[in-house]
Amino acid sequence: MTTEQTENTEQVAQVEQERPAATEDFASMLAHEESTPALAEGQIVKGRVVQISDDSVFVDIQEKGEAIIARAELEDNQGNLEVGVDDEVEATVISTDGEIRLSRKLLKGMKARALLESAVANGLPVEGKVTGVVKGGYEIAIAGLRAFCPFSQIDMRRVESSDVYLNQVLEFRVSRYGDNGRNIVLSRRQLLEEGARKAAAEVRQKIVPGAVLSGTVSSLTDFGAFVDLGGIQGLVHVSELSHSRVVKAADLLQMGQNVTVKVLKVDEKSGKGKISLSMKALEGDPWTAVAGQLRERQLVKGRIVRAMDFGVFVELLPGVDGLLHLSEVPRNLQGQVKEAAEKQEEVTVLILGIDQEKKRISLALAPEGSEPGGQLESTVTVGSVLTGTVDRVEPFGVFVRIGPGQTGLIPNAEMGTQRGTDHRREFAPGTELEVLVLGIEEGGKRIRLSRAKAQVHKEQAETQAYLKSAAVPKGRGFGVTLGDLLQQSRRR
Repeated sequence: MTTEQTENTEQVAQVEQERPAATEDFASMLAHEESTPALAEGQIVKGRVVQISDDSVFVDIQEKGEAIIARAELEDNQGNLEVGVDDEVEATVISTDGEIRLSRKLLKGMKARALLESAVANGLPVEGKVTGVVKGGYEIAIAGLRAFCPFSQIDMRRVESSDVYLNQVLEFRVSRYGDNGRNIVLSRRQLLEEGARKAAAEVRQKIVPGAVLSGTVSSLTDFGAFVDLGGIQGLVHVSELSHSRVVKAADLLQMGQNVTVKVLKVDEKSGKGKISLSMKALEGDPWTAVAGQLRERQLVKGRIVRAMDFGVFVELLPGVDGLLHLSEVPRNLQGQVKEAAEKQEEVTVLILGIDQEKKRISLALAPEGSEPGGQLESTVTVGSVLTGTVDRVEPFGVFVRIGPGQTGLIPNAEMGTQRGTDHRREFAPGTELEVLVLGIEEGGKRIRLSRAKAQVHKEQAETQAYLKSAAVPKGRGFGVTLGDLLQQSRRR
C-alpha cells in the first residue's frame, strides 16, 4: 500500500470515529432543550437588556429566548430611563402567548409585600418616600405600595409646617400591615425614640461637671433654654447664656440652633437627673478687658440693667457692671434715673473708682452735656471756693455735692450760722451754697468744707476788687474813710 493510500485510510477512520461523538452532542443538546421547563406566568426571571425602542425594552433571558418589557415601567417619575443596554434586569412573566412579556412593576409589588411581611415579623425598618400630605398624616410610597404615617408619628417633636418632609426618603417601622398590603401604617417616631434612647445611654456617660459638649436648642422659655445633648436635655438658665445681659433666651438663641455648652451640675440626688448647663462659662472672664478699656475719671456710656433701692447697675462692657449709687445722683435727677432704669435706657456716667480684685466699679452721674470717651479731671483743690448743692443734712453738719462723685462735709461750726439754727429747715436738699475747701483726705474720699470761710473770702475779694477800681471823689479830699467806702459798696 502506497503512502497516499495509507493517509486516506487514516482520514476515513478518523471521520468515522468523530461522527458518533457529534451525533451524541446534538442529541444531548436536544435532550437538554426538552428538559428545560417552559415559562409560566408569575415566574420571576433575570435577563440582559439587548435593545431599547421608543416604547419597549428587549431582554435576553438566555435559553428562554427574548422577552419584552414596556419602556414606561423602567422610567422614573421624570421620564428618564433607569437601565441601558447590557444592564441586568429582573422581572415577572405576565404573558407567554406568542411572545414573552415581562413586568417589573409587578415584581416590585411582590417584593415589597414580601419585604413588608418580613419587616413586620422581625421588627425591621423599611425605607419609603413621602409623596403627599393627606388628612391626618402623610402618604408614603414603598416600592410601589402606598402607606400612611400619622402626623404624630413622623417625628419626636412637632414641626411648624407639614410640608417640610415632602419628597424626603426616610426610614419607618411598620406598625400595621393588612389586606395584602392595602392597609399599611408606618411610624418614624418609634425608630427615632429607639435611637435616642441608645444615644442617650452613651451620652449620659459623658455628662459630668466640667465637660464641654455640643447640643441643639430644643425649646426656649422665659427662664432659659433647653439644649438636647443627644437624647438628654439640659437647661441653660438665662443668667448663664452670656456675660452680656439677656432678658429672654429668645433674644439670643433660636430653635434648632447648634450650641456649645459646659456642664455645671448634674443633680442625681433628686432622682430627676437635672442637668445645669452654661454658655457664659465658655466666654472667658470679661474683667480681663477692663484694664485696657476703662479708667478712673473716664466718661462712658452704659445701659442700665437693673435697679436696686440704693442705686442702679450700669453695664459698661459685656459682663462688666458698675454701681451708680443714689448718693452720686443729684436729688433733682433721681426720678429721671429711676425712669431710665425701668426702660433699661443708656446713661452717661463718670468712673469714680475701679477695684479689679473685688470686681467693683463705682460711678457718678456725668454732668449734663458730657461727651463719652473724654476725661473729667477734678477741679477740687484746697483753698478753692466752689458752688455746690446740699445733698443731705445730718446732726453734725451738712453734706454738699461739689461735683460728680465729690461730696464734702460742712461741720456745724463752719456753717456761719447762729448757734441753734435748724439747718434742716434753712438748707433743704438742692439748695446752692458757696463753700471753701479746707482739706482733702483719703485720695479725695473725704473733703472738709466751710461756708463761713467762703463768706469771709467772698467779702475780702469784693473789698479788694472795690479798692482797686474805686477812685477818690473830687472835692472830698481825705474826709472819706474806708468805712464810708465799704458802706457805699454795700448800698450799691
